Amino acid sequence: MSESGNRWTTTIGKAEPDRVLLRGYNLTEDLLGKVSFGEMTYLMMMGRRPTPGQAKMVEALLVVLAEHGVTAASIAARLTYANAPEALQGAIAAAILGAGSVHLGSATDCARMLQEALADQPADADLDKLAEATVERFLAQKRIIPGLGHGTHRGGDPRAARLFEIAKETGVYGRACGLLERIEKIVEQRRGRLLPINVTGAMGAIDVDLGLPWQVAKGFAVVGRAMGALAHLTDEVREPLGHQISAHVVNNFDYQDPPR
Repeated sequence: MSESGNRWTTTIGKAEPDRVLLRGYNLTEDLLGKVSFGEMTYLMMMGRRPTPGQAKMVEALLVVLAEHGVTAASIAARLTYANAPEALQGAIAAAILGAGSVHLGSATDCARMLQEALADQPADADLDKLAEATVERFLAQKRIIPGLGHGTHRGGDPRAARLFEIAKETGVYGRACGLLERIEKIVEQRRGRLLPINVTGAMGAIDVDLGLPWQVAKGFAVVGRAMGALAHLTDEVREPLGHQISAHVVNNFDYQDPPR
């Protein structure tokens, strides 16, 4: 979106009386029934149709975080729906509002780390040296290296491994993915134990190799988790648990007078 004279312009889309235009395509004639949600996502974000490989990669990014068992996010969605069943959108929003530095947000932090490390570097830059420098910088600043480690998948996150496999199969795997894998190895050598690449770290690296800015790297995670929240809410409609969860929490709190 930009300003032209006294008018604003956008290349994303426009609704007219008899058609809807998206990135230069007619929604009903060119896209509906002809493209997948992943292809549509890539088109909307990048402004061009994806290659088959890029489309497959985006589909994987949208699917991989749809569900990870019962989480605080899914419980938040159920509790919100139980209190406001007329506002489905609010319950879905409740599930993704907590997507931050602890949960889902490391995709953004990892993408930023990789994008900044690769900025202004030549195409044949030594990734091993870049990885060493990146690890040294984070350790010197006493900062957590984003994209590594997982509380459940301590021996390796199978989702991250599969995403990298798909990235290689589709030709998306590039310098950012390679840099993150080198960072993982250096950190393992320094700590003497494996601190595996997690799913959001892999997503951040792949986003960079797709050409996305780091600021939107957790977008795929948010969209995928919104779909997962919808599944939990469908289950909540069929088998309501929200009020029971709320009552359980309330009944396990005791009041204590504060010291005077």
